[in-house]
Amino acid sequence: MGRLINQDANYAGEFGAVFRSSAIFYKPKDVKTTISFSNYWQFKNGLKVGLVITNRDLKGKLISREEVSFGESNVINYEIVNIEQGAVEVEAFSSDNLRIPYAAIMVIYESRNGVSMVHSYGRNHSLIELEDDNAILEARESCWTLRVGANTTSKAVFHNGHVALEAQNAKFIVSRADSVEEQIDFTLPSIDKFETVIFDAEKIFPNFKDFLAEQDGWATVHFNSQSSFTRLLVLWESLENGEIQVTHSNFDYSSHETNMVDSSKPAYMVLPSIYGATPNAIVYPKFSRGTYKVNGQESFSNGVVIKTSQQTLAFQRTDGQLPARIVTAVSAKLSADTTIPFECSLGVIHEKRPPKRFHWFVISREMSTVIHLTAYEEIYSNNQPIELICRLYSDTTKDVMEKSFSFKSIDELPQEMSVDDLFNLSDIDSFGYVSIFSHYGGLLVYSSLRKANSLTLEHSF
Repeated sequence: MGRLINQDANYAGEFGAVFRSSAIFYKPKDVKTTISFSNYWQFKNGLKVGLVITNRDLKGKLISREEVSFGESNVINYEIVNIEQGAVEVEAFSSDNLRIPYAAIMVIYESRNGVSMVHSYGRNHSLIELEDDNAILEARESCWTLRVGANTTSKAVFHNGHVALEAQNAKFIVSRADSVEEQIDFTLPSIDKFETVIFDAEKIFPNFKDFLAEQDGWATVHFNSQSSFTRLLVLWESLENGEIQVTHSNFDYSSHETNMVDSSKPAYMVLPSIYGATPNAIVYPKFSRGTYKVNGQESFSNGVVIKTSQQTLAFQRTDGQLPARIVTAVSAKLSADTTIPFECSLGVIHEKRPPKRFHWFVISREMSTVIHLTAYEEIYSNNQPIELICRLYSDTTKDVMEKSFSFKSIDELPQEMSVDDLFNLSDIDSFGYVSIFSHYGGLLVYSSLRKANSLTLEHSF
C-alpha cells in the first residue's frame, strides 16, 4: 500500500521541527562530480547554518567527514575527490527551524563529452521525521525513462539511510506507450546502512529493449526503505563516448495517492524555449488512474511523448477531478550529434498553486549558461509592467552584484537570457548562483549549461 501525498501540505511547509536539512548524491566512476550550493539559508531566510560533508564508498563505509563554511563567499563548490565511486552527504544544521528538510543543492556531472546536472533527490531522514511519520518509506518510484539505444545504459541509484535493510521482494515494471506492461519480480539483496544501490535495467530485465520494440519506455521500481527518502537518481550513459545525462525519479501515483484539485481551469505546462526551439514534453505513466486530454484533443491514459510547436499545454481530465500532481518532463537534443537527450523532471501547475516570486539557480563561468523564462498567464494574469531583480552570488567573494530589468508586459519578457550578457562573471571561479525576484508570481525559471553539443537543463529552486 502507498500513502496520500498532499501537495497542499507541502505548499504550507508542514514538515514539523526541522533543524537539519540534507541531501545525498552519487559519485560515478571517472566522472568529474561537483556538488554546488549557495548560502540561500542566509540570503533567502536570514538563517545561519553549520555544514558537514561526508564521503562514503558504495557499501556505505565512511571515507571522510569534514566541516565546511562559506567563509568569504556565498557559494560552495565541492568537487568530489576523496572517493572514486560512492556517495556524498551534505548536512546543514541550525538552531532555528529550517522549515524544509531537503537542502537546495545541485550536483553537476562533467564527462569528456558532456554535462548534466540535477537538484537534491535523496536524503537520510531525521529521527524526528521518522517518529512523526513524515517520512515516505514505501518506495514506489517511477518516471524512469528506459532508452533503447544499443549503446546506452539505463540505471537508477538509491541511497540507503542509517538503517540496514534485509533482503526483500521487489518489483520492476516496464511500461510501453501503448499501455502494455511487463512486471518482473526480483529479490533485492540486503542493503547495509548508507549503502548505495545501482538498479541496472538490463540486469533486472535483460530483454527490456526487445519488449519496448525500439521505442523508449518507462520503468517503475517498488521496494521498501526504513530510513531514507526513496527518490532515485536516473542515469543514462553512452558506452561509445562516456556521455551521461541524469534526472530524478518521482512517485508512482497509481500506488501512492495525491490530492485532487477542485478547479474550473485546466492544469498547465509551459514549455521553455531552448536555444530558440521547443523541446518535447513527456507525460510519465503511473499517474492517478483516469483518462486525460492535452489541449482538448490528444487523449491519453498512459505515458506519452508530446512533440509540438505549442509552448502551452493544457491538461484536463475527462472522468473526474484533476490530480494535484501529473509528473511531466521536458526533453530534447541540442543537435543531431548529441548522444543522449537531456531530461528535466517537472509537473503541471494548477490554479491552487500559490504564486512564486523568488527563484535561484546555478550558473557556470566556464560553460555557456542560459536563463529560460516561462510565464503561466492562464493562471496568473497580469496587466502591469514586470520587473526582474537579478542578483549574482559568487564562490570567491561575499559581494553581491545586482541588476534590475523592466518589461512593459509579459509579451515583452524574453524567453532566454545569456548570463554572460547580464553579469560580469570574473568573480566566479567555477559555479555561482543567480536569484531572480519578481512581484509577478507566475514565472517558472530554468537554467541550462552547455558543453559542446551537450546541454543540461534544470528548473530553479
